[in-house]
Amino acid sequence: MWWAWLILAVALALLLIRLPWWVSGLLLGLGLGLVAFVMSVGGMERAISPALLYALALSLLVPMGLAHRRRVAPAKRQLAKARTAAKHNTLLDVHEIPGYDLLEKVGSGGMASVYKARRRSDGQVVALKIPMEQYVADAKFIRRFHREAEVAQRLDHVNIVHTYEHGSLGIKHYMVMEFVDGRSLESFIEANELELGLSIEIMKLVVGALIHIHSVGIIHRDIKPANIMILRGAIKPGEPLPHDAVKLMDFGIAGGKVLTRLTMTGARVGTPVYMSPEQARGLKIDHRSDIYSLGLVFYEMLTGQTAFKGGYEAIVHQQIFQTPPPPRQLNLAIPKAIDELVMRMIAKDPDERPRLDQVLEVLSQGEAHDTGESELPSRIVLTVDSRQGMLRILDVKGRLHSSLGDIGMGDGHFPAPPTSLAVDLSGNLYATVFEYRADAADRHMIYKLDPQGKVCAAFGGYGVKPGEFLYPTSIAVGPDGRIFVLDAESHLVQIFDASGEYHASFGGRGQGRGLFNDPRTLTIGQDGAIYVLDYGNRQVQRFDAQGRYQTRWAFKLGPDQEGVRLLDGFAVDDGGNLYISDATSGKIRKITAKDKVSLSYTVETLQGENTESLLDIGLDDQGMLYAARRSGHLIRKYDPSGRLVATLETYAPVVQMLIDIRRPGRRQAEDSPWLD
Repeated sequence: MWWAWLILAVALALLLIRLPWWVSGLLLGLGLGLVAFVMSVGGMERAISPALLYALALSLLVPMGLAHRRRVAPAKRQLAKARTAAKHNTLLDVHEIPGYDLLEKVGSGGMASVYKARRRSDGQVVALKIPMEQYVADAKFIRRFHREAEVAQRLDHVNIVHTYEHGSLGIKHYMVMEFVDGRSLESFIEANELELGLSIEIMKLVVGALIHIHSVGIIHRDIKPANIMILRGAIKPGEPLPHDAVKLMDFGIAGGKVLTRLTMTGARVGTPVYMSPEQARGLKIDHRSDIYSLGLVFYEMLTGQTAFKGGYEAIVHQQIFQTPPPPRQLNLAIPKAIDELVMRMIAKDPDERPRLDQVLEVLSQGEAHDTGESELPSRIVLTVDSRQGMLRILDVKGRLHSSLGDIGMGDGHFPAPPTSLAVDLSGNLYATVFEYRADAADRHMIYKLDPQGKVCAAFGGYGVKPGEFLYPTSIAVGPDGRIFVLDAESHLVQIFDASGEYHASFGGRGQGRGLFNDPRTLTIGQDGAIYVLDYGNRQVQRFDAQGRYQTRWAFKLGPDQEGVRLLDGFAVDDGGNLYISDATSGKIRKITAKDKVSLSYTVETLQGENTESLLDIGLDDQGMLYAARRSGHLIRKYDPSGRLVATLETYAPVVQMLIDIRRPGRRQAEDSPWLD
């Protein structure tokens, strides 16, 4: 009967559509139910039309089902077979390169794969570099691939991976190179396996390779740890590094004048960590760009971390505009000569970078360096907001000379960050540390350290008794060895002898003339006079060596204004000249011993500075003036005429700065009378 044929047609349509069995059953049952219902109501003749329409609707889905069948993802078994076949075909492709037998695949990058192979003519193990299939049709890429081989073939140096030949067989392209059995420099850095001496030896070999590259007119353009290989077994404790232990590789973007990333084998795709500023800008470059990149690699070898961090855009911005902390700020064991070399190599201006022969000359000096402080006639002494190296000594160019003092227990450690710092004539350091705990009755707030940073004395506990402090905020040492400590809470200056014994105090709360309103800092002149910045009363007060009030300095607002200007810092030089920072006008005024203003230094606010913080001031043995805003990270340097000549980076927020003049033969006076 016709309805039987109709059911058969509907079932066939559902089968072609390849729906799940329960969906097919539901549709078939729905169709049969519809036909049965119409037949029961209107008879056989009336059931023909709806049945045919239902069958026609299903038949329209058949082409869609067939198309879906062609696009549906293959089963897992089919995928496994496809992968096996693809791998087999790839191996066959490599086998077909004439004269070479494949051994194993050793690497794969974004655009090419590298295989270990044996050359049939002499049995030598080589590396075969094969472009990935999806790039073979790119004529521009293939031209660059062969250009890389041509560039590399021009190089013949023991520390450069040698390229033997390159060619093509139909659509297959290949490059035959020296096989290097080793590890990348990147893996050594990540595993923290580089000592200072080893880093220098590796760098010497890489510099030699670069000198050869540049001598034939080639720029590498992609110097990075992943492109420097160390032969396996070449590093042996106690033995010098073999001259062939290091291999520079990957010349995929070498030689051109415009930044173009080609082969990405072993590369950190899109990471400009080692790009020069001119390369990051897309400008024309020369061999000095390689020197910059090499400097960043050396920086990472010495410190264990990259100079710049962040995402792509952030790093590009840093490469162009920012200078990283010198390596010695992160690792004091780095010789100063090496530290300076790295910073010259990564100078933003290519003209300021050293030549490679100059780099090699410094590296050849090895680890020899002198950390003696006697070489510094003047020192910048800082206490900074840092958990490590809180007390730092810089030379007058802002380069780190030495650092000491960490948070912790034991010699050279502090229970809390120092709030101020002083130096005596023998080079001993004095630091005030605020620490109060109910169970810490034996804790001290004044620490004396010898020039090597060892704590040799501690005194001054928490309290209101003589010799105790509520909040010590400033410390100074007189020419006779006495120690003066300003307590910001009690408004008293307490005096101790060199051994830490309490002797006297002066000051207190009041509106001036020997009393203070919010005293902030103090210093001692060469004649023993004591100067205190009375911040709340907007004046600097002077006392004699016994603590008796003598005079004060303040600046009026103007001829038609009442009141005085806000003062936020001061210093005294060896000649008795006073330098006071007038915060209201943004100037440091030099006042002679005859109370005449003889010079002004303009202090412009720098980015990120808190203008409400104190300005620490000091002068070196050449009459250069230094000014550092507390909580900032920059030191202004002025010449004796008042001209700003440099801005020095401290790389950590400044808590306090002072300038310590070290004169040969200058010693603490042993026969200075104690003035009662």
